[in-house]
Amino acid sequence: MQSASDIISSLLWFKDNEYPDEESNSQIIQQFVQNVEDFSSQYGSEISVSYTAFNLRGPPSNFPDYGDYPQAFVMRTYGKWWDEAPSFQEDYMPQNSRSIPSQDYVEVSFERAVYPLEVAIFETYNPGALVRIWALGSAAWILLWEGEPKYAGDMPRIFSPPIKQINFPTRILRLEFNHRLLPYYTELDAILLRGREPANMNKMKNNFAYSSLFYQKTQPPIPKGLLNRVIASNLHEKVLPITPLKDQHIVTGPPLGDFQRLPDETILAIMKFLDMQSLSRCAQVSRHFSRLALDAILYRCIDLRPYWHCVRSQVLSTLGTRCKFLQKLDLSWCGSHRMIQPHYVVNFLRDNCSELTHLRMNCCEFVDNSVLRSVIENCAYLQELCLRSVVGCTDWICLATLKRLRRLDLYRTDIGTIAAVAIVRANPHLQHVNVGSCKMISAMDEVAIALGANCPGLISVDFWKSYSLTAVGIRSLGNCKMLQELDVGWCLQAGSSGDWLASLEGKELRKLFLGALRGVCDRDLRTLIPRAPKLSQLDLLGVRAVTPDICSDILARCQELRLLDVSFCDQILESQVNEWRRQYPHVSIKRSFQSANMSAVPSPLFLAPSLE
Repeated sequence: MQSASDIISSLLWFKDNEYPDEESNSQIIQQFVQNVEDFSSQYGSEISVSYTAFNLRGPPSNFPDYGDYPQAFVMRTYGKWWDEAPSFQEDYMPQNSRSIPSQDYVEVSFERAVYPLEVAIFETYNPGALVRIWALGSAAWILLWEGEPKYAGDMPRIFSPPIKQINFPTRILRLEFNHRLLPYYTELDAILLRGREPANMNKMKNNFAYSSLFYQKTQPPIPKGLLNRVIASNLHEKVLPITPLKDQHIVTGPPLGDFQRLPDETILAIMKFLDMQSLSRCAQVSRHFSRLALDAILYRCIDLRPYWHCVRSQVLSTLGTRCKFLQKLDLSWCGSHRMIQPHYVVNFLRDNCSELTHLRMNCCEFVDNSVLRSVIENCAYLQELCLRSVVGCTDWICLATLKRLRRLDLYRTDIGTIAAVAIVRANPHLQHVNVGSCKMISAMDEVAIALGANCPGLISVDFWKSYSLTAVGIRSLGNCKMLQELDVGWCLQAGSSGDWLASLEGKELRKLFLGALRGVCDRDLRTLIPRAPKLSQLDLLGVRAVTPDICSDILARCQELRLLDVSFCDQILESQVNEWRRQYPHVSIKRSFQSANMSAVPSPLFLAPSLE
């Protein structure tokens, strides 16, 4: 942990502009984020500035203050709670996950391109989630740093890990995060890039249009034969050129023994446990291994998200020769900066996805109307469709052609009310629905009513920050007897009263998020708690009317409760929270604050979250 003097010194450090030139015709410059290009999730909404990714622009707003401030960037999840919720989504290829998996990312750009010397992240609440820093060059993403997530304690810090020195200038960085070790939401205040400006670019204006044009013109195509080497290298290792045999010192290893006698079926059964990287390496061992490693039976499930940084259009073309039996496909995070063109995806879906049942294209900028239409034309058996943070599409209603959906994730998309209702009505077997932060749904009640009337098997529904949802829509979910998870956090139109809680079945309810619904009171919760014996996660953040009495009752009666958030609950004191933590050590009780000294009285400005 840094001392107060260290923090102040750090704060002064980034203001010092006097650096000696490392080259006669170049200079060291430092700059804060000019723009946020992309992100996977944010706690804030599209119509607010609080807790949004765009708060990363410019110098720090809060540092060296520590705590929960709306001027910071906050992502949607923390800890393992979302992994334990009924809506949890398993990986299609668990063996394909990185040794250090990532859950979120943010991509930022700076005014001028530099050879990076240092990247500094200003963390002002629950630091320690950063696991990777990438830099975008003219034709590829390069990994600058990678490390294990580690909760760094209740202190602000400037995290500046040692980064790889690269031989090209960049003005775009992508940061990846893993929140699983954090006790609560992490908050980022600013990002600083310090680097050496190229001598021949000192007077050049590196605007985004120029950078994008430069990238497109210099992006070399990837021959199909290089697919295995690209994926196998994973950009963490250099792909070594093949050295002629005469220059190699050949070491004869032990004989293969009975392994070479194994039938192909046995070897294929072993290869099913390999990730994409290992399969690609196996394909380079020998003709025999290549034939087996490219067998279509090994490509029933494809997860390319861990390889988002090196997957381009040509990769899809080559994979198409192996996907005769493809059932599950995850292209999430792939295709940034036009690395994948929409027509390649359209062709891939047309040629390989007639039996597809699961499709994830979260945060994919290549998803446009043509891709949506290709989905409905070629994937009639689709049961899961995830398009989180996909923007730019208008033909959402075409998805109502699908009839077998069980999971639909449209978080932060531009879908409208009519299309959302049509899709729900066409898919009566829906079990998991996420329409959180869908700002174009102007009548969320209609979506909720459609769910209540058409989807009796609904298990989870996320209405996060749906400002048009009211008690009328939530009451209709009383018809969903299997409902286990309900997130109505920040649905402010439903917050004037909590009497609608009495309409929920409750018997199967495990997760209930009521953040910022200030009209919910003790009486409302008392009608629900006796009917919710399986409740394990309860978020009361900003529910100002709740008292310590109802919280004590909940802790005593809900034997399966594991998470309780009472942040910004005005009537609950820190001393009471500490006593509950002592009495119920198996429950993780959360309480946000604005000072490193948890006993300090918070500023009146932050007694409850902003309702912007």
